[in-house]
Amino acid sequence: MISLRRGSDDGSGQTPAASPAGTSVFHSSADYIAAYKSGATTPTEVAERFLASLARDDRSLVFISVTPADQLLAAARESTARYASGSPLPLDGVPLAVKDEFDVAGTAKTLGLTLQEAAARRVGEAEQGRTSWCVQKLLDAGMLFLGKSNMHEMGLDTTNNNPNWGTPPNPYNRGYYPGGSSGGSGAAVGGGIAPIAVGGDGGGSIRVPAAYCGVYGLKPTHGRVSAEPSVSIAPSVGVVGPIAATVEDLELAYRIMATPAPGSRFPPPGRASPPARKTLGICTPWFEDCDAEVLTLASAAVAHYRDVLGYEVVEIALPHLASSRSAHALTILSEIGSVVGQGRTRGLTPANKLVVSLGSRTPAHDLLLAQKLRALMMSHLAHLFQQHPGMIIVTPTTPHAGVAIPAGCAAKGGAGVSDTNSSIKTMQYVFLANWTGCPAVSVPCGYVAASNMPVGLMAMAEWCAEDALLAWAKEWAARWEAGAAVEAQGVGGVCGKRRRGESWVDLLAVGESEDGAMSWIQTE
Repeated sequence: MISLRRGSDDGSGQTPAASPAGTSVFHSSADYIAAYKSGATTPTEVAERFLASLARDDRSLVFISVTPADQLLAAARESTARYASGSPLPLDGVPLAVKDEFDVAGTAKTLGLTLQEAAARRVGEAEQGRTSWCVQKLLDAGMLFLGKSNMHEMGLDTTNNNPNWGTPPNPYNRGYYPGGSSGGSGAAVGGGIAPIAVGGDGGGSIRVPAAYCGVYGLKPTHGRVSAEPSVSIAPSVGVVGPIAATVEDLELAYRIMATPAPGSRFPPPGRASPPARKTLGICTPWFEDCDAEVLTLASAAVAHYRDVLGYEVVEIALPHLASSRSAHALTILSEIGSVVGQGRTRGLTPANKLVVSLGSRTPAHDLLLAQKLRALMMSHLAHLFQQHPGMIIVTPTTPHAGVAIPAGCAAKGGAGVSDTNSSIKTMQYVFLANWTGCPAVSVPCGYVAASNMPVGLMAMAEWCAEDALLAWAKEWAARWEAGAAVEAQGVGGVCGKRRRGESWVDLLAVGESEDGAMSWIQTE
């Protein structure tokens, strides 16, 4: 087991630990650390392989900016030296990607805008030379910063279509989006580039890419993880959190990132006692409002929790969902339009010119009514959690297994595209956690046979109950990662063993081809 800190803990009296190496088909931070300690490879070699991989296909589109080669290699050599001397940091040399919504000292921030437009809007100017608190905690643990990952322009959609920098490919199907707005972070983890990435989530922007890219994503309680001094682009609904290759890395990253910043209202993350009863809450009409193959896989997973893992399933009512979804959309558009859009549409992609224009025209009366509805929904959830202590509300993460890229719409330098109806539909399940401030987690639960695209299962819990969500996710992952049969009967559903995507790259296991060039070992 790999301790988070030497001679320290997270304030809960227990030392967080990573999973044993080799328990997943995805490489975890424990796999990297084990390989470094055994001498099988070094952080320097991993950095070199990463830099070489950027020239392969369109993998560079995963990033808006990559750490300059000389800086990355220098950091990797320092990490290699620490392993050689027997004094590595807790996560020394483990690759990390950071969404370009957050700050890293010495690296420009764009929010997915062009460099010219980011400069005109003074993006990151006030934070220049500083690093977001939660990112700094990961860097302090020794992680190897690869670069700033791609995001949808100003975070204003769920696909990560970005004509300014290019659209990252989905690692499972290149004809599909990686999800957004943290699409680069999802693609980096789903494609094997990094076991941990930082994302931001104002309307599912961590969980949607996690689901589309077949990995794990955690949206913490509102305010639980600090990104100071970075200014939130959606203050009342947006949070920062991890996307990870394994559930153990998800927990590890969360515990490091949630180290309280000075002045935080939250204590260090602890470990809650298991509830007296394990309960899943299902709002059936809502749960079933999804594509047939998604319903097949999500239902099979719920049945597994009930029949194998001993959960009681209770029916719950969630009123005003449609109105709440519209009120959330109104709120996040107003906030992003005000904070980043500044009411100006010049210099934006055509789609965002329309979106920012709409957001800047929201009447104050409508915004106030939306917040009244938010308070009502929070009160209703508080009642449900009081009625069913420890309950976890479960849905699919998204109602469909990804969104196909329309022909000619993903090109760098193009006009881009936005389908508002599709975006609102994508947020059908994820929005509620943003709207009410509750924590939520997405886990991969299967694949659709026709497209090979992953399907995510999402759980939402009471405020500050991240530990309960992580425990719930671990119960699933213990069988999913081991390849235990969790069968889904029905239309197009395939469950069971987890697998890598078609463009997965292995930065730990490399060999040489007949001509001496490096070859990446990929999924069969």
